[in-house]
Amino acid sequence: MKHTLSREIAMKRLYAETVGGADSIEDVLEQSERSALSEEDAQFSDRLYEGVRTHLEEIDAEIEQHAKDWSIGRIAKVDLSILRIAVYELLYEKAIPVGATVNEAVELGKEFGGEKSAGFINGILGSVAKVH
Repeated sequence: MKHTLSREIAMKRLYAETVGGADSIEDVLEQSERSALSEEDAQFSDRLYEGVRTHLEEIDAEIEQHAKDWSIGRIAKVDLSILRIAVYELLYEKAIPVGATVNEAVELGKEFGGEKSAGFINGILGSVAKVH
């Protein structure tokens, strides 16, 4: 089962929380297509978001370890939000195939990130996947 929209909504929630600004998490949910999600997909999206928040320190440490010469503060906030979700999946959602997690993250990077986001995300996740 493909959870593309679930991941996108979780990423947008994390991004809004990271950068702050006028949009609250509730605003993001209202503006997203959350109503298009099945109950199962909505729960998956919530699990991703809450899982990242619960394990943030461990996830960020994992990202920094594999992002050669990049500190968390230097990573674009959109890319960081995508990476956090994907690393959470790699560490805690063992039923999801690694390839699906990496592919979905790369696709989010292409859609929402910068020109080099997809390659950057792919490289870090490939490195994380090798050790987990």
